[in-house]
Order: sequence, then structure tokens, then C-alpha cells
Amino acid sequence: MKRTPALIAALLLLLPAACDQQAPEQIKWQMPLESPDDPHAGSKQPIHIPAWASAQQGRAQIVWLQKTTTKTFTFDLSMGEQVSQPPWQIRLLGLASGLRLKNNAFINDKNVDNAAALVEISRNGKVLYRGWLYEKFPEMFGLDDPEWKVWVKHITIRPASPETTGSLSSAG
Repeated sequence: MKRTPALIAALLLLLPAACDQQAPEQIKWQMPLESPDDPHAGSKQPIHIPAWASAQQGRAQIVWLQKTTTKTFTFDLSMGEQVSQPPWQIRLLGLASGLRLKNNAFINDKNVDNAAALVEISRNGKVLYRGWLYEKFPEMFGLDDPEWKVWVKHITIRPASPETTGSLSSAG
């Protein structure tokens, strides 16, 4: 197909009309740029510890990864126990066999297959993280530190003893 000078001239005349000379419009975002408050995320502030979580008997195996050296440290904590690896301290505050949120409250749902440990992580006595660590989603929540990653590797929950069950039911 041969292009004639008249055809080229006509195209050049149409080209500016095809381009709008409008200023760019501000983008209207569908979602906020900052993350909404996530009840699963941790906090540095004191949090409500459900009575059922602190009454659970069991252990949590917590792994610390030093990102710069790729060295890992594993701690096996019993319920209520605190372990120190200076400058760090970690305390096990509660356990759940399956954590679920219902009406803005955490509940222990045995139908949910994702055990969780409620921990408090401090450095030199200053609390940096208080919240849940999930066994099946270790990368989603936890301490946000440029040099360290902390996750729960395994949780063992023992059935409540008859003495514990009796004292809990009589309390209310």
C-alpha cells in the first residue's frame, strides 16, 4: 500500500484531535493506603488475654532467626514461662488449638486447624511485640524487626486436668 502525501497530511491533522489535552486526574483509591487495624496483629500495649488462653496447659516451640547470620535459636516454652537470650526475652501468655475471631473477640475453636501461641517479646526489658503467633502461617504475624524473625514451630496442648476443669467451671 502506497502512502500519499495527502493521506499523511490528513492523519497528521487528526492526530492532535485524538489526544486530549486534559490535565491528569487525581487517582481515587479504592482502599486506604495504610493498613487497617488488624486484631490478629500484635501490639506493644497491654492486651486482653482470654481466660481460656491462659488456662490452656501445654508448650510452644519458638524459633528465632538472626537474618544477617541465618543462625537460628529454638526455645521450648511452657505456659506462663519466660526465657531470656540477651538482649531478648519471650514469655508464653496463652495457647489456642484453633484461633478464630467472632464479634471482635478471639475464641478457641477446635474446628479451626491452626494452633496459636500468645507471646510477649521484649528487648532489654522493653516490650516490642505482644500478640498471637500462628503455627500454620508463621510469616503473617509476629515481631517486625529488621534483624530478627520470630515464629512458632510447634504447639502442644495438653487436655485440661480434672482439677483445672473443676476450678474453671466453679469460677464462672
